[in-house]
Amino acid sequence: MPEFGDMDGATLLRLLQRVRGHTGIHMVEAKKTMLQARLRPRMRHLGIDSYAGYVEHLDRNEDERQPFVDAVTTHQTSFFRTPKVWQYFRDVFLPKWVEEGWGRPLRVWSAAASTGEEACTIAICCEEVRRRQPGFSYEILGTDISTDVLAHARAGRYAGASVAAFRAGHPEIFERYDAARRPGQFMLDDAVRRCIAFEPHNLMEPAPWQERFDVVFLRNVLIYFTADDIRGAVRHLAPSLRRHGKLVIGESESLTSMDVPFQFVQPQIYESVAA
Repeated sequence: MPEFGDMDGATLLRLLQRVRGHTGIHMVEAKKTMLQARLRPRMRHLGIDSYAGYVEHLDRNEDERQPFVDAVTTHQTSFFRTPKVWQYFRDVFLPKWVEEGWGRPLRVWSAAASTGEEACTIAICCEEVRRRQPGFSYEILGTDISTDVLAHARAGRYAGASVAAFRAGHPEIFERYDAARRPGQFMLDDAVRRCIAFEPHNLMEPAPWQERFDVVFLRNVLIYFTADDIRGAVRHLAPSLRRHGKLVIGESESLTSMDVPFQFVQPQIYESVAA
């Protein structure tokens, strides 16, 4: 079993450069201990006993990039996270969509989907509308850079603190859409799950979808980016939104004064103004 020494400054800088290059995340030197802890399981698996040796392995092997990304990215999420966002989506956006009668499916992109709780929450809000408006339909895409979390999202089975908080905060909704029927677990009803697809996507690359989505959720990921990378990520996804489509960001994030094709609607909500 490898014994790991400390990470020297030069190796730390090399790893931080690769974190940013492969994920867009601007990780600072103060995160050294966290970075070491996240890499150790992978290094043990590979039989590599030094951080410098791991960097060399990463640079020499293209196939190591995805395990590296999976190890260093953060995946904290929950159902109905930040209630005011869901109040807007449920009570403002969706009623207006139904009233305007678009005659096609509503398409929503959860662009930093992690293990899928956000995509599930979007689907539940949409399904509540469909229960009242049978002609309403929707399609949801969840993407993430990490293939590990996408596998979890596709499996769709949840447990732990996020499930307990979901059940306590929304007991009727929980009971209505839970297919697991096991204490401490939640699994989204199959009919609703079929409206969600999960695919890999790196926010540092142009989105392959043109004018496809009516809403994009991009929450709690931009806080890890530099200003230049925020502009890059937002510009990459902008063409995927229909004109006047909405972009939803995290409560600690802002696009104010940034040269991006969006205008402020209310905190966390922006509207596409692309030509």
